[in-house]
Amino acid sequence: MTLLGRFGVYSVIGTISLLPLLVLPAMIGTLVDETLLGETRAGWSASLNFFGGAVAAGVMALRMHRLDLRRVAYLAFALAAVGDIASAFSANHPMLFLAIRLVAGIGAGAAYTVVVAAFARLPDVDRGYGLFVTLQFIVSGVGLYLLPVYSATLGVEGMFLSIAALELGSFALLRHLPGQALPDDATGGRKTELHVLLSWATLLGAMGFAIYEAANTAQFTYLERLGVSLALSDQQVGTALLIASLAGIPGAFAIVLLGGRYGRMAPLSLGVGLSLCGLLVLMAGGSFGNYLLGASLIGFSWAFCLPYIQGLLASLDPRGSAVAAGSASSTIGGSIGPGVAALALAGGSYSRVLGLSMCLLLLALLSFWLASRKINSDQQCE
Repeated sequence: MTLLGRFGVYSVIGTISLLPLLVLPAMIGTLVDETLLGETRAGWSASLNFFGGAVAAGVMALRMHRLDLRRVAYLAFALAAVGDIASAFSANHPMLFLAIRLVAGIGAGAAYTVVVAAFARLPDVDRGYGLFVTLQFIVSGVGLYLLPVYSATLGVEGMFLSIAALELGSFALLRHLPGQALPDDATGGRKTELHVLLSWATLLGAMGFAIYEAANTAQFTYLERLGVSLALSDQQVGTALLIASLAGIPGAFAIVLLGGRYGRMAPLSLGVGLSLCGLLVLMAGGSFGNYLLGASLIGFSWAFCLPYIQGLLASLDPRGSAVAAGSASSTIGGSIGPGVAALALAGGSYSRVLGLSMCLLLLALLSFWLASRKINSDQQCE
């Protein structure tokens, strides 16, 4: 299979593993409207789902040089599918539902970690991640348009069973994933997983990734609810979320075209700046136009930044331990984001959530800047 073909297959597999995240605002809206969970418990169900993925990614990062990625992927998608099927019939039993979302997250998180580690073993990794993120935003846009419009017809059962069907369907593609890790002499590998994970560059990059994802999932979780609070119609909210996700497509595809031509920190700074502008527009509120513009800026920024962040971590270890650690840390951040947003929202307005996201984005940018300086310093020493 060609390099572009592998990029495409890995992107499809990884996108399936991320479906609960890609349609998160609409999923939260469906859970709030169709079950007894309420906004706070719906937010925590997302947090637990992401936390399960973080646990799986963290364990895998410590063993990445010795894992058979293909075998792990089969087990991971099977677990995720079982969890989603169980979720379809337990949403009105809050404690059971929360436990099941945790289990489903372990499976989906392990599957996602397999994919990002598989990308790290390929050349021209920035472009590969760019294609991966491009597909994520295409699927997210379609899902965020269709789910609010047809949520009453699908219900919670139809939503989760559809995700489970796609997870089981991914089995047809898993044979294209790599098996055992590359041997040490093929990668120049003198560093163990622990050595890679405890380097300052990895720690700073992974911490920045966690903060960045917390910032984004915090606002993303309640983005659909923000539209409802502005008295927008279901059709307007669905249309805005679709366009916002589609705005991410050129952002991610730009990396496919540009690669590392301008380094990583300049594009990351630009991307974070655009996201901050989008959050300010959303805080201004008051109209469908502001809602659409703010959400679109955030969508473009998120897609534009992700490939560079993942490429930074993948460059530290071609066998994938650093990018697996980034997957764990970003998933932890993603799991914390909805829960912290729920706490910020309690007794207040959605502006609190947006302000929280702005502060976290600035902290993430600082962490990436420090990580980049450390990487450059280490390369000069070598």
